[in-house]
Amino acid sequence: METLSIFCITWNVQTGWPEQGLHSLLGIPNDPVIKRTTDDLLPDIYIIGLQEVKSQPQNVVMDTLFEEPWTSALREAIGPHDYVRIVGERLQGIVTNIFIKRHHLHHVRDIHTTVTRTGFGGLWGNKGASSVRFSIYGCSVCVVNCHLAAHDIGYKERIENFNTIIDYTRFPIPETSNILFHDYVFWVGDLNFRLDSSLTSEIISKRVADGELDKLYEMDELHKAQKNGEAFSMLKEGAITFPPTYKYQEGSSAYDLSRRPAWTDRILHQVHVDAYENVKLGVKQASYSSVDSYTQSDHKPVFSNYFIKVFANHEDRCVRFQPVGTWYIGEGGNVKFTLDSDVVASPWDYIALYKSDFTSMHQYTTYMYIPQSGTTSQRNIQLVFNDELLQQPGMYRLAYYSGKYSSYLGLSDPFPVMVRPE
Repeated sequence: METLSIFCITWNVQTGWPEQGLHSLLGIPNDPVIKRTTDDLLPDIYIIGLQEVKSQPQNVVMDTLFEEPWTSALREAIGPHDYVRIVGERLQGIVTNIFIKRHHLHHVRDIHTTVTRTGFGGLWGNKGASSVRFSIYGCSVCVVNCHLAAHDIGYKERIENFNTIIDYTRFPIPETSNILFHDYVFWVGDLNFRLDSSLTSEIISKRVADGELDKLYEMDELHKAQKNGEAFSMLKEGAITFPPTYKYQEGSSAYDLSRRPAWTDRILHQVHVDAYENVKLGVKQASYSSVDSYTQSDHKPVFSNYFIKVFANHEDRCVRFQPVGTWYIGEGGNVKFTLDSDVVASPWDYIALYKSDFTSMHQYTTYMYIPQSGTTSQRNIQLVFNDELLQQPGMYRLAYYSGKYSSYLGLSDPFPVMVRPE
């Protein structure tokens, strides 16, 4: 088995734009001189769940034409450290993004997303979940980012929201159609659970100041729901050693005592240790905390760093590119690749062309569908990629996308695109 590190973040951004730099939140040095010396210490995967992203109709329309501002800001901070955004999903203000280190890209399989609405009896997406599932090195991972019902009186509704998400979130992979069927589950979000109603704002604030977090946690609604088996009982949460993350005065780290402070923002996990014969999966939670320095929202962001076990050197359904020679502007060039024996090609497969330093799978320059040979036995394929959209010289890569498997099965080494000499 090998170990992968996963860094999870949840933050209710209260409809604001990304005003503060995100490097501190991501644990990334914002210094170009030292950044490359620390890249090997950064996580293999970033899971980032945001809530209350601005979602008025005009914002949603703009996001279909241009990249959503928070996603763009995250990509600009993470991308230069050799990360690629493999997928994202949005349900109104609930935005989920997954970034992985580039060299893991062709080990990711079966990427699927879905949303589950719980607002107004399931008719509206102001509350609910945006979820992503994928497999990496043979292990299945499900990510749930949710925003549950608010207010002190909303405990029962929060329980109902959780059960709705569990019951109605479905993926088109039979073995992992349900959230809880996955080898690993990471559940992040503004869960909105409060502290027992007997505690006033002033009592909570004083206990925080006195460092009595353990006593407060014993009166936490999520803790109660887990103990009673009402919700989240199959998921685990690390020890809470940070102050309640809500509600703060905007622009400061002082509580707004018009609302009772609470740990609304949480990260939980599940692992099926004995999912496979003769091996044991595992998860280690190395950190779980909040970031006090972010003051643009009335919530503090929360992060957790995990280490998970996956199969060493696992490969399946691979496409292997032969070295690509020099291409020329406006002409393209030759492409040769081999399909492994377990790859079944489909009419929806295509090869996409990317700049070699691309930071999102949506950043392709152009693409070409794979010509259908009429036989499924053809393993070695050669074609000419000719596209007039290729107008900028530089270093590029090719990626093979499988519509059947919803994943990128192969990535070429970088190759040059040049202006043809006259």
